Amino acid sequence: MILLVAHGSPDLRAQALAQGLRKGLARRLGVEVLLGFIEHQRPTLLESALALGERGGGVVLPLLLLGAGHLKADLPLALEAAQVRYPEARFLLARPLGTHPALVGLWAERLRRRGAGAEDGAILVLRGGTDPGANAEGAALARLLEERAGLPVVPAYAAKARPTPKEALLRLAGLRPKRVFLLPHLFFRGVVEERLLGRVQGLSLEVLPPLMGHPALLEALADRYREALEGGHAPCDTCRFRFPIGRFAPRREAQIAGLRALRHALFAPGRHPHGPFTHLLLCTGEACREGGALAFLRALEEGLRDLAPLVQLTPTPCLGRCGKGPILVAYPEGVVYGGLGPGDVLPLRRTHLEGGEVFTPKLLEVI
Repeated sequence: MILLVAHGSPDLRAQALAQGLRKGLARRLGVEVLLGFIEHQRPTLLESALALGERGGGVVLPLLLLGAGHLKADLPLALEAAQVRYPEARFLLARPLGTHPALVGLWAERLRRRGAGAEDGAILVLRGGTDPGANAEGAALARLLEERAGLPVVPAYAAKARPTPKEALLRLAGLRPKRVFLLPHLFFRGVVEERLLGRVQGLSLEVLPPLMGHPALLEALADRYREALEGGHAPCDTCRFRFPIGRFAPRREAQIAGLRALRHALFAPGRHPHGPFTHLLLCTGEACREGGALAFLRALEEGLRDLAPLVQLTPTPCLGRCGKGPILVAYPEGVVYGGLGPGDVLPLRRTHLEGGEVFTPKLLEVI
């Protein structure tokens, strides 16, 4: 069972949006979905939390864009009260929508349909508040959108935080964009958006609609539900092992792959349930570059091109085995090879990647 927690509003459009998402989520997941409101509406968050506890508990799913005060104070207090009343109930609090890739993709697709390109710019307007963590998460969302859409994106806040939309426009003006798009990262056309549009009146902007009942919201909510229920997922939306997002992710996440290989070697020796793909991590630190890592990288890219997506190759920073390189780590097996050169690509491919055996002539260790 799910408790979908919305902010609540006297505006009928906001009430209709919450009810529509509740019904859509129930249809998508095939589970009963209760609705609770933090302000303005009934049933209240506490009433709904008690109802959930009476039924044994479930997943508490915040219909909140960012993790501000409501997530950090109101929800935990309501769940604590429900837990006292129903000590046997099990409550799982999911994450807010935050930087979920579905929301990044939503705005990127809307910009693409408007013909936005690298010579343009955008202002992502968030509600804003007094919680610095939530404001920072909004800025991170703008950065992720910039990487996905390939154009400058500046965050702005409708209230209680800076920069304001006008200040953001001044920051963006230094890049001399041909067109500027205003992206209201808000649920619906309500008081906040009306106030926002009043403040930017007279500015040369192309204003896109708010989120409304876009299918991306249901996608993100359903994923947050599964994440809370099943566990075992990386907590970061931008982790390579969850979603490919942004053009800089592959190199940055390579070290994480190496650490995971080490963890598997320690706690799950033998075969690992990762599906039929191998991740090759090639060290391009200073010592390995001097040993010919870049030439070996080019040879790997050419010699393994037809194996994609079964084999993924990622250059990494130093892997801490200087003097034995070029170093290559095969994940998830945790096999470390050293002293490799272009002439080793074909035998490595035949032995390790196609034959499933360790290429012993260049084996350093198994971690």
